[in-house]
Amino acid sequence: MIAHCYPSIPRMPSAPEPEGPAVWRLGEVDSCLDSACRLAAQGRLAPWESVQVVAQRQGRGQLRRRWYSPPGNLYAALRLPQEAPFNGSEGGVVCGLLLALGLRALGWETALKWPNDIVVSQGGQVFKLAGLLLEERGDCLLAGIGINILFCPGEEDMRRDAAMPATCLARLLPEKNAVPTAESLWRRLVKHLFSAYTRERFFAAHWREEAERLLLWRDCNVIVDDGREETHGRLEGLASDGGLRLVCDGRKRILHSGSLRPDQTR
Repeated sequence: MIAHCYPSIPRMPSAPEPEGPAVWRLGEVDSCLDSACRLAAQGRLAPWESVQVVAQRQGRGQLRRRWYSPPGNLYAALRLPQEAPFNGSEGGVVCGLLLALGLRALGWETALKWPNDIVVSQGGQVFKLAGLLLEERGDCLLAGIGINILFCPGEEDMRRDAAMPATCLARLLPEKNAVPTAESLWRRLVKHLFSAYTRERFFAAHWREEAERLLLWRDCNVIVDDGREETHGRLEGLASDGGLRLVCDGRKRILHSGSLRPDQTR
């Protein structure tokens, strides 16, 4: 990913939202996740409270890849409770499901690309819209969330083996004045995330059914590349621990890491 320079952005005053979990709002920082971790260590960030920033100089994604972080998009770090279903290997998939459901509740027909991307379809093609990264530091579990609102990386900024191009909400909405600001979008989203988790008492036991309903490329031939080898198979669904269930030459396998893309050779 190409590094970008941003203008100096003044720190914005932070204040809790009138309803729902508190949100800290900051200007330009090195990393939203690092800022949230410091606040948590100071006892100032409780579960379901979050940090939102204008831009990041050193944003990171899966496998510590640089995350394209210009002003105008949404960058947030949400503290999660260290309890089921977030405290196991399924935590990233579950958090991705909540994010996809929140965006769907706001009108965008999103899907879940295992393990941690949110995608949309436009003109018969699939595009990456958002991503998330879970990090656990001591007793603090954080979800770093990025959503493309005004900008997205171009093909020259994407890694060579990327499964799809990126898009942003500004390209999906026909009217420019309908594009939400990062602040208004996160204010609505964080309430959806919190209420979806607390409203459904059976969520911890039944998240997999909902995640499989939104799972991209389910029942299609796919490739999972973990950096050492490529696994080819038919994507059957999700395991109870968040792993990917594949059928490979008649045998069932469960994978827990790797980059997923469609298999164009079959």
